[in-house]
Amino acid sequence: MSFREKSAWITLVTVFPCFAAYFWVLATGHVHGFESLFLLLICVIGLVVLQAALHIVAAALSPKEAKAPKDERETQIQWRAQSLGYYVLTVLTVALIVPIHFGHTALDMLNFALLNVVLATLTVSVAQIVMFRRGS
Repeated sequence: MSFREKSAWITLVTVFPCFAAYFWVLATGHVHGFESLFLLLICVIGLVVLQAALHIVAAALSPKEAKAPKDERETQIQWRAQSLGYYVLTVLTVALIVPIHFGHTALDMLNFALLNVVLATLTVSVAQIVMFRRGS
């Protein structure tokens, strides 16, 4: 497994639980209003710490791969995955019209926008993993 594939896995297994916990707590109604900002701060700090630690471990396990420049295949995979993520983000952003019509607050709309970014990030990671696995 290449370092960049490991990086995609690290992104997937850190972003998903951190933000799944955040959105789960929001959905169950345990926090209200700006109390969710503190929870978001904890989730983002946890995400940063987890990603940094796991990337350091991955780089320590294979230092030559971590320092190697991207080859053409890895560049193509990155471009394709980011293109898919862009389309997902664009569609979901346009779909923000729906919650506006149901009368959600500005804070809810910010959380929906954050959810869009998280889903786009997960799409990029999954697309990279699939393309690395397929050998594209």
